[in-house]
Amino acid sequence: MAVWLDLEDLVRYFHHDSRPTGIQRLTFEVCRELWRLGGAQGEIKFCRHGNTASRFRTVHFPALEAGILTASAAAQSAAPVAHAAPEAPLPRLRQANSLIMRVAHSGHRFPPHIRRPLGIIGRAIVQILDALPDLARAAKAEITPGNAQRIQIGGQQFELEGEDVVFHAGDWLVTLGAPWETPYSEDVFELLRARDVRLAALAHDLIPELFPEWAVKANVKNFRAWLRSSVMACDKLFAVSRSTAVDLVECMAAMGKAVPPPVVLPVGSLPLPEPDMAAKPAAGERPYVLMVSTIEIRKNHALMFKIWRRMLRDMPPDRVPDLVFAGKLGWLTADLVQQLENCDWLDGRIRFVPSPSDAELAGLYRGCLFTVFPSLYEGWGLPVSESLRFGKMVAASDRASIPEAGGNFCAYYDPENVAAAYEVIRGLIDHPERVAAMEARIAASYRPPSWADTAAALLNALLPAAPAIAEPPAPVEYPVNAD
Repeated sequence: MAVWLDLEDLVRYFHHDSRPTGIQRLTFEVCRELWRLGGAQGEIKFCRHGNTASRFRTVHFPALEAGILTASAAAQSAAPVAHAAPEAPLPRLRQANSLIMRVAHSGHRFPPHIRRPLGIIGRAIVQILDALPDLARAAKAEITPGNAQRIQIGGQQFELEGEDVVFHAGDWLVTLGAPWETPYSEDVFELLRARDVRLAALAHDLIPELFPEWAVKANVKNFRAWLRSSVMACDKLFAVSRSTAVDLVECMAAMGKAVPPPVVLPVGSLPLPEPDMAAKPAAGERPYVLMVSTIEIRKNHALMFKIWRRMLRDMPPDRVPDLVFAGKLGWLTADLVQQLENCDWLDGRIRFVPSPSDAELAGLYRGCLFTVFPSLYEGWGLPVSESLRFGKMVAASDRASIPEAGGNFCAYYDPENVAAAYEVIRGLIDHPERVAAMEARIAASYRPPSWADTAAALLNALLPAAPAIAEPPAPVEYPVNAD
């Protein structure tokens, strides 16, 4: 009996991008540990299914690992460090959209046959801007043949695949990443049933199903199809948090399908990297609060924008720290970016560090006063546990799984209540002793699991003689604030 990890979505992602998001980081790190635990002995194997109907091919994981690490190192060494507002993507298109909107809403009495087309054109440009990242990703993914013997990652060729997969009765086929982007066909399900292969999947979140307004339409369609096909066919389900496990069961029940109770995996972490101190603001510059996240509507950067604007109005400017956004520009953010540009990123008091390397991020964490994470919904909340790993407290949203990630080491608030969030964050700025007390608590009590713990928990649920692991942490009690 073998455990097969289907890495199709991971291969496709790193074909066109060298910096992982949370899902790819988890998949990659867990697979590294799985290879260490049993890959070399043949008990744990890796494959991909490509564009073919029911043909799986083996993947030589050390080659994939080498490609990903090589590409990541090259990207990090070449990544520019910036602490100012980013230049707007596709500025001419955004300027055209801005001009159209100004004309359409200028108060001039255009006849309807002119006014209506202007609105349609403006909205179409916004939709194009929001869809471009996913369109580019899909276009690049298409050039990855499903049966290629070699793959290009970060400009280098790596020998990746081997022979066709032969499944045996009792084998497990496991997906850990975002398989809804490369769904199985009915032929695949027929193959698995014929070979008596068991299927397992990891749920990271239920965003496209619960909050389709925060996702690109193509992702909503693909995700719903995945729920109704792969998830319903699974013999074992995993989740990254208790919150996600509950959401998954409730979503499937709403479709009239009872599923096995998901096994909650501990979300691991890596040893702390050495910080690149050049990444934090230089000596003599203003202190700052850090928010690590892709800039997208769900992450709620808009709330922080409102709070910093209010603090600069209510407080002496020299008492207001800067706000640093570290991450990359995502989707559905055209309006927010336009607002930030219109006010010159609050005259430079909000700064942006695009796609920081691990070392740069370590420097930003070590240099900040504390971090903020106002997300409206998360499957886990990796930036929260990452901040705690660096010993920094978080002023965090109280929604979904975030209290599981943050435990009793955060100051929580309702992310849709501007006044309440303002009081929490300003309280930390006005009373640094609260931050110091929480940092002392983190240093004394915070003990995050490792990625080896994640991998062992996965195998423990799949195999009868898996590596022993510690008991999972007790459910998080209702969170407390920092004071």
